Amino acid sequence: MLYSFVVPIYNDGALARDFCVEMASVFRRYLGHDDLARDLEVIFVDDGSSNTSPQLLKEVCDEFAFAKCVLLSRNFGQHIATSAGYLAAGGDYVGNLNVDMEEAPRFLPDLLDALKQGDHDIAGGRHQGRPVRFTTRMTSYLFTVVMNRLTGYRIPVNATTMRIMTRPAVDVYNGLTEKSRYIPGLEGWLGLRYTRVPIEQQPRKAGKSSYNFRRRLRLAYSSVISFSDFPLRLAVKFGMLVAGVGMLLAAGLVLQKLFGSSLLPGYTSTFVLIVFLGGVQIAVTGVASLYIGRILAEVQQRPLFVVRETYGGALRALDEPVLRVRSPAAVAPHHVHNAPPAAASGVRLTATVRGSPQ
Repeated sequence: MLYSFVVPIYNDGALARDFCVEMASVFRRYLGHDDLARDLEVIFVDDGSSNTSPQLLKEVCDEFAFAKCVLLSRNFGQHIATSAGYLAAGGDYVGNLNVDMEEAPRFLPDLLDALKQGDHDIAGGRHQGRPVRFTTRMTSYLFTVVMNRLTGYRIPVNATTMRIMTRPAVDVYNGLTEKSRYIPGLEGWLGLRYTRVPIEQQPRKAGKSSYNFRRRLRLAYSSVISFSDFPLRLAVKFGMLVAGVGMLLAAGLVLQKLFGSSLLPGYTSTFVLIVFLGGVQIAVTGVASLYIGRILAEVQQRPLFVVRETYGGALRALDEPVLRVRSPAAVAPHHVHNAPPAAASGVRLTATVRGSPQ
Protein backbone atom coordinates (compact mmCIF):
# COMPACT_ATOMS: atom_id res chain seq x y z
CA MET A 1 0.00 0.00 0.00
CA LEU A 2 1.44 3.37 -1.03
CA TYR A 3 -0.96 5.98 0.32
CA SER A 4 -3.27 5.99 3.35
CA PHE A 5 -5.49 8.91 4.30
CA VAL A 6 -7.22 9.18 7.66
CA VAL A 7 -10.51 11.10 7.78
CA PRO A 8 -12.15 11.64 11.20
CA ILE A 9 -15.95 11.73 11.12
CA TYR A 10 -18.36 13.17 13.66
CA ASN A 11 -21.98 13.42 12.48
CA ASP A 12 -20.91 14.32 8.93
CA GLY A 13 -20.96 10.92 7.26
CA ALA A 14 -23.27 12.36 4.60
CA LEU A 15 -20.23 14.08 3.10
CA ALA A 16 -18.21 10.87 2.75
CA ARG A 17 -19.48 9.83 -0.68
CA ASP A 18 -18.68 13.17 -2.36
CA PHE A 19 -15.31 13.07 -0.65
CA CYS A 20 -14.55 9.63 -2.12
CA VAL A 21 -15.65 10.76 -5.58
CA GLU A 22 -13.17 13.63 -5.35
CA MET A 23 -10.40 11.39 -4.01
CA ALA A 24 -10.97 8.90 -6.83
CA SER A 25 -10.76 11.64 -9.43
CA VAL A 26 -7.55 13.10 -7.96
CA PHE A 27 -5.72 9.80 -7.57
CA ARG A 28 -6.71 8.37 -10.93
CA ARG A 29 -4.76 11.24 -12.43
CA TYR A 30 -1.92 11.02 -9.91
CA LEU A 31 -1.44 7.23 -10.07
CA GLY A 32 -2.16 6.89 -13.76
CA HIS A 33 -4.43 3.84 -13.41
CA ASP A 34 -7.95 2.91 -12.25
CA ASP A 35 -7.07 0.16 -9.75
CA LEU A 36 -7.05 2.65 -6.87
CA ALA A 37 -7.47 0.08 -4.10
CA ARG A 38 -4.05 -1.34 -4.98
CA ASP A 39 -2.22 1.84 -3.96
CA LEU A 40 -4.75 3.89 -1.99
CA GLU A 41 -6.82 3.51 1.15
CA VAL A 42 -9.11 6.06 2.77
CA ILE A 43 -9.81 5.24 6.42
CA PHE A 44 -12.86 6.96 7.87
CA VAL A 45 -12.79 6.97 11.67
CA ASP A 46 -16.25 7.56 13.12
CA ASP A 47 -15.80 9.30 16.45
CA GLY A 48 -19.02 8.18 18.12
CA SER A 49 -21.47 9.94 15.80
CA SER A 50 -24.99 10.31 17.14
CA ASN A 51 -26.72 10.19 13.75
CA THR A 52 -26.69 7.76 10.81
CA SER A 53 -23.04 8.42 9.90
CA PRO A 54 -21.84 4.85 10.67
CA GLN A 55 -24.36 3.32 8.26
CA LEU A 56 -23.57 5.91 5.60
CA LEU A 57 -19.87 5.12 5.93
CA LYS A 58 -20.56 1.42 5.42
CA GLU A 59 -22.50 2.21 2.24
CA VAL A 60 -19.55 4.28 0.99
CA CYS A 61 -17.19 1.39 1.75
CA ASP A 62 -19.40 -0.93 -0.28
CA GLU A 63 -19.28 1.47 -3.23
CA PHE A 64 -15.58 2.40 -3.20
CA ALA A 65 -13.04 -0.41 -2.93
CA PHE A 66 -10.38 1.87 -1.43
CA ALA A 67 -12.64 3.05 1.43
CA LYS A 68 -12.56 1.50 4.91
CA CYS A 69 -13.94 2.61 8.22
CA VAL A 70 -13.21 2.27 11.91
CA LEU A 71 -16.16 2.88 14.23
CA LEU A 72 -15.23 3.99 17.74
CA SER A 73 -17.50 3.10 20.63
CA ARG A 74 -18.04 6.73 21.72
CA ASN A 75 -16.77 10.24 21.10
CA PHE A 76 -13.07 10.33 22.08
CA GLY A 77 -12.17 13.56 20.30
CA GLN A 78 -10.83 14.38 16.86
CA HIS A 79 -7.15 14.00 17.69
CA ILE A 80 -7.61 10.59 19.29
CA ALA A 81 -9.79 9.48 16.37
CA THR A 82 -7.04 10.57 14.00
CA SER A 83 -4.51 8.67 16.12
CA ALA A 84 -6.67 5.55 15.75
CA GLY A 85 -6.57 5.99 11.99
CA TYR A 86 -2.79 6.36 12.04
CA LEU A 87 -2.51 3.04 13.86
CA ALA A 88 -4.77 1.35 11.28
CA ALA A 89 -3.05 2.88 8.24
CA GLY A 90 -0.65 0.71 6.27
CA GLY A 91 0.61 3.10 3.61
CA ASP A 92 4.16 4.26 2.97
CA TYR A 93 2.74 7.78 3.19
CA VAL A 94 -0.06 8.52 5.67
CA GLY A 95 -2.17 11.66 5.46
CA ASN A 96 -4.90 13.35 7.43
CA LEU A 97 -7.63 15.66 6.16
CA ASN A 98 -11.24 16.54 6.89
CA VAL A 99 -14.28 15.27 5.04
CA ASP A 100 -15.79 18.75 4.53
CA MET A 101 -13.22 19.43 1.77
CA GLU A 102 -12.53 22.97 2.93
CA GLU A 103 -8.96 21.84 2.27
CA ALA A 104 -9.59 20.13 -1.04
CA PRO A 105 -8.10 16.71 -1.93
CA ARG A 106 -6.80 18.20 -5.19
CA PHE A 107 -3.88 19.66 -3.18
CA LEU A 108 -2.74 16.24 -1.93
CA PRO A 109 -0.49 15.58 -4.97
CA ASP A 110 1.30 18.88 -4.26
CA LEU A 111 1.97 17.78 -0.68
CA LEU A 112 3.14 14.34 -1.81
CA ASP A 113 5.52 15.80 -4.36
CA ALA A 114 6.96 18.23 -1.80
CA LEU A 115 7.44 15.42 0.72
CA LYS A 116 9.12 13.10 -1.78
CA GLN A 117 11.46 15.73 -3.18
CA GLY A 118 12.79 17.10 0.11
CA ASP A 119 14.36 15.68 3.24
CA HIS A 120 11.25 16.13 5.38
CA ASP A 121 9.06 14.03 7.65
CA ILE A 122 5.76 15.87 7.13
CA ALA A 123 4.24 17.97 4.37
CA GLY A 124 1.48 20.30 5.45
CA GLY A 125 -0.37 23.22 3.99
CA ARG A 126 -0.60 26.89 4.76
CA HIS A 127 -3.79 28.81 4.10
CA GLN A 128 -3.95 31.39 1.36
CA GLY A 129 -7.05 33.12 2.73
CA ARG A 130 -9.84 31.44 4.69
CA PRO A 131 -13.55 31.87 3.81
CA VAL A 132 -14.66 31.41 7.43
CA ARG A 133 -16.23 33.65 10.05
CA PHE A 134 -14.10 36.34 11.66
CA THR A 135 -14.62 34.84 15.12
CA THR A 136 -13.38 31.44 13.91
CA ARG A 137 -10.26 33.00 12.41
CA MET A 138 -9.56 35.00 15.55
CA THR A 139 -10.00 32.09 17.98
CA SER A 140 -7.77 29.91 15.80
CA TYR A 141 -5.17 32.68 15.59
CA LEU A 142 -5.17 33.35 19.33
CA PHE A 143 -4.98 29.64 20.16
CA THR A 144 -1.95 29.12 17.92
CA VAL A 145 -0.16 32.25 19.18
CA VAL A 146 -0.74 31.29 22.82
CA MET A 147 0.39 27.69 22.26
CA ASN A 148 3.55 28.83 20.51
CA ARG A 149 4.26 31.26 23.33
CA LEU A 150 3.75 28.68 26.06
CA THR A 151 5.49 25.72 24.42
CA GLY A 152 8.22 27.33 22.32
CA TYR A 153 6.98 25.54 19.17
CA ARG A 154 6.65 27.39 15.86
CA ILE A 155 3.30 26.31 14.48
CA PRO A 156 2.25 28.78 11.73
CA VAL A 157 -0.98 30.64 12.43
CA ASN A 158 -2.16 29.73 8.92
CA ALA A 159 -1.32 26.01 9.16
CA THR A 160 -3.85 23.57 7.70
CA THR A 161 -5.27 20.37 9.11
CA MET A 162 -4.26 18.59 5.91
CA ARG A 163 -0.89 16.87 6.29
CA ILE A 164 1.01 13.85 4.97
CA MET A 165 3.67 11.97 6.94
CA THR A 166 6.29 9.46 5.90
CA ARG A 167 6.01 5.92 7.24
CA PRO A 168 8.89 6.34 9.73
CA ALA A 169 7.30 9.54 11.07
CA VAL A 170 3.96 7.79 11.56
CA ASP A 171 5.64 4.89 13.33
CA VAL A 172 7.37 7.30 15.70
CA TYR A 173 4.07 9.07 16.39
CA ASN A 174 2.32 5.74 16.98
CA GLY A 175 4.92 4.94 19.61
CA LEU A 176 3.62 7.72 21.87
CA THR A 177 1.63 6.49 24.85
CA GLU A 178 0.07 9.59 26.41
CA LYS A 179 -3.72 9.82 26.62
CA SER A 180 -4.08 13.52 25.93
CA ARG A 181 -3.45 14.21 22.23
CA TYR A 182 -2.86 17.46 20.38
CA ILE A 183 -1.30 16.40 17.08
CA PRO A 184 0.52 19.63 16.05
CA GLY A 185 2.04 19.86 19.53
CA LEU A 186 3.18 16.24 19.47
CA GLU A 187 4.70 16.73 16.01
CA GLY A 188 6.63 19.68 17.41
CA TRP A 189 7.76 17.72 20.46
CA LEU A 190 8.97 14.84 18.26
CA GLY A 191 11.05 17.29 16.24
CA LEU A 192 9.61 16.17 12.90
CA ARG A 193 10.79 18.24 9.96
CA TYR A 194 8.03 20.12 8.13
CA THR A 195 7.60 21.49 4.67
CA ARG A 196 4.52 23.55 3.80
CA VAL A 197 2.66 24.07 0.55
CA PRO A 198 0.24 26.96 -0.18
CA ILE A 199 -3.38 25.80 -0.10
CA GLU A 200 -6.47 27.77 -1.01
CA GLN A 201 -9.25 26.96 1.42
CA GLN A 202 -12.74 26.71 -0.05
CA PRO A 203 -16.19 26.93 1.58
CA ARG A 204 -17.51 23.86 3.36
CA LYS A 205 -19.54 21.58 1.10
CA ALA A 206 -22.49 21.18 3.47
CA GLY A 207 -23.52 21.43 7.11
CA LYS A 208 -21.46 23.18 9.76
CA SER A 209 -18.40 22.28 11.77
CA SER A 210 -18.91 20.43 15.06
CA TYR A 211 -15.98 22.39 16.50
CA ASN A 212 -17.96 25.02 18.36
CA PHE A 213 -16.48 27.50 20.82
CA ARG A 214 -16.94 25.15 23.75
CA ARG A 215 -15.03 22.31 22.08
CA ARG A 216 -12.28 24.71 20.99
CA LEU A 217 -11.96 25.97 24.57
CA ARG A 218 -11.77 22.40 25.89
CA LEU A 219 -9.08 21.52 23.35
CA ALA A 220 -7.13 24.66 24.26
CA TYR A 221 -7.25 23.86 27.97
CA SER A 222 -6.20 20.24 27.47
CA SER A 223 -3.39 21.21 25.10
CA VAL A 224 -1.98 23.86 27.42
CA ILE A 225 -1.99 21.40 30.34
CA SER A 226 -0.27 18.72 28.23
CA PHE A 227 2.46 20.87 26.68
CA SER A 228 3.16 23.62 29.18
CA ASP A 229 3.64 24.12 32.89
CA PHE A 230 2.20 27.63 32.59
CA PRO A 231 -0.95 26.83 34.64
CA LEU A 232 1.27 25.53 37.42
CA ARG A 233 3.41 28.64 37.40
CA LEU A 234 0.28 30.78 37.22
CA ALA A 235 -1.12 29.07 40.33
CA VAL A 236 2.11 29.74 42.19
CA LYS A 237 2.18 33.38 41.10
CA PHE A 238 -1.46 33.85 42.09
CA GLY A 239 -0.79 32.39 45.50
CA MET A 240 2.20 34.68 45.92
CA LEU A 241 0.09 37.64 44.84
CA VAL A 242 -2.55 36.83 47.44
CA ALA A 243 0.13 36.38 50.06
CA GLY A 244 1.64 39.73 49.06
CA VAL A 245 -1.74 41.44 49.38
CA GLY A 246 -2.02 39.88 52.82
CA MET A 247 1.32 41.36 53.81
CA LEU A 248 0.27 44.80 52.60
CA LEU A 249 -2.94 44.54 54.55
CA ALA A 250 -0.92 43.47 57.56
CA ALA A 251 1.27 46.55 57.26
CA GLY A 252 -1.81 48.74 56.99
CA LEU A 253 -3.40 47.18 60.04
CA VAL A 254 -0.20 47.60 62.06
CA LEU A 255 -0.02 51.28 61.11
CA GLN A 256 -3.67 51.71 61.97
CA LYS A 257 -3.09 50.08 65.33
CA LEU A 258 -0.09 52.31 66.09
CA PHE A 259 -1.45 55.62 64.89
CA GLY A 260 -5.18 55.16 64.62
CA SER A 261 -8.05 53.64 66.54
CA SER A 262 -7.53 50.64 68.75
CA LEU A 263 -8.48 47.23 67.31
CA LEU A 264 -9.70 44.15 69.04
CA PRO A 265 -6.88 42.13 70.58
CA GLY A 266 -5.58 39.44 68.21
CA TYR A 267 -7.45 40.80 65.18
CA THR A 268 -4.31 41.85 63.29
CA SER A 269 -2.39 38.61 63.64
CA THR A 270 -5.45 36.46 62.89
CA PHE A 271 -6.36 38.39 59.74
CA VAL A 272 -2.79 38.34 58.40
CA LEU A 273 -2.41 34.63 59.06
CA ILE A 274 -5.69 33.72 57.34
CA VAL A 275 -4.94 35.74 54.19
CA PHE A 276 -1.34 34.56 53.95
CA LEU A 277 -2.14 30.88 54.43
CA GLY A 278 -5.07 31.19 52.02
CA GLY A 279 -2.69 32.35 49.30
CA VAL A 280 -0.26 29.54 50.01
CA GLN A 281 -3.09 26.96 49.93
CA ILE A 282 -4.35 28.22 46.57
CA ALA A 283 -0.86 27.85 45.08
CA VAL A 284 -0.17 24.41 46.52
CA THR A 285 -3.64 23.05 45.72
CA GLY A 286 -3.45 24.33 42.15
CA VAL A 287 -0.08 22.73 41.53
CA ALA A 288 -0.99 19.43 43.16
CA SER A 289 -4.42 19.05 41.52
CA LEU A 290 -3.15 19.62 37.99
CA TYR A 291 -0.29 17.21 38.42
CA ILE A 292 -2.47 14.59 40.10
CA GLY A 293 -5.17 14.85 37.42
CA ARG A 294 -2.67 14.28 34.62
CA ILE A 295 -0.90 11.49 36.48
CA LEU A 296 -4.22 9.75 37.16
CA ALA A 297 -5.13 9.68 33.48
CA GLU A 298 -1.77 8.14 32.60
CA VAL A 299 -1.41 5.54 35.37
CA GLN A 300 -4.92 4.16 34.86
CA GLN A 301 -3.55 2.53 31.67
CA ARG A 302 -6.91 2.64 29.95
CA PRO A 303 -6.86 2.18 26.17
CA LEU A 304 -6.55 5.36 24.15
CA PHE A 305 -9.76 4.45 22.31
CA VAL A 306 -12.24 1.60 21.94
CA VAL A 307 -13.06 0.21 18.49
CA ARG A 308 -16.62 -1.05 18.18
CA GLU A 309 -16.36 -2.24 14.59
CA THR A 310 -14.21 -2.13 11.48
CA TYR A 311 -15.66 -2.38 7.99
CA GLY A 312 -14.52 -2.38 4.40
CA GLY A 313 -11.49 -4.64 4.20
CA ALA A 314 -8.14 -5.41 5.79
CA LEU A 315 -6.54 -2.83 8.05
CA ARG A 316 -3.14 -2.70 9.65
CA ALA A 317 -3.28 -4.44 13.02
CA LEU A 318 -4.01 -2.15 15.95
CA ASP A 319 -1.83 -2.73 19.01
CA GLU A 320 -4.71 -3.65 21.30
CA PRO A 321 -6.38 -6.48 23.20
CA VAL A 322 -9.13 -7.90 20.97
CA LEU A 323 -12.35 -8.97 22.61
CA ARG A 324 -13.95 -10.65 19.60
CA VAL A 325 -12.71 -11.28 16.10
CA ARG A 326 -14.32 -14.24 14.33
CA SER A 327 -12.33 -13.99 11.12
CA PRO A 328 -8.65 -13.25 10.49
CA ALA A 329 -9.64 -11.44 7.29
CA ALA A 330 -10.37 -8.31 9.31
CA VAL A 331 -6.66 -7.81 10.04
CA ALA A 332 -3.80 -7.68 7.58
CA PRO A 333 -1.71 -10.71 8.64
CA HIS A 334 1.71 -9.33 7.68
CA HIS A 335 1.24 -6.47 10.16
CA VAL A 336 0.27 -8.58 13.17
CA HIS A 337 2.79 -8.33 15.97
CA ASN A 338 2.91 -8.88 19.70
CA ALA A 339 2.90 -5.65 21.70
CA PRO A 340 3.34 -5.45 25.48
CA PRO A 341 0.09 -4.84 27.38
CA ALA A 342 1.28 -1.43 28.53
CA ALA A 343 1.45 -0.25 24.92
CA ALA A 344 -2.17 -1.14 24.15
CA SER A 345 -3.86 1.64 22.25
CA GLY A 346 -7.43 0.47 21.88
CA VAL A 347 -9.99 -2.25 22.34
CA ARG A 348 -12.04 -3.71 19.48
CA LEU A 349 -15.56 -4.89 20.31
CA THR A 350 -16.33 -6.42 16.89
CA ALA A 351 -14.76 -6.58 13.47
CA THR A 352 -16.51 -6.64 10.10
CA VAL A 353 -15.15 -7.28 6.63
CA ARG A 354 -16.85 -5.90 3.57
CA GLY A 355 -20.54 -6.59 3.60
CA SER A 356 -20.64 -9.29 6.28
CA PRO A 357 -20.57 -9.05 10.08
CA GLN A 358 -17.87 -11.05 11.80
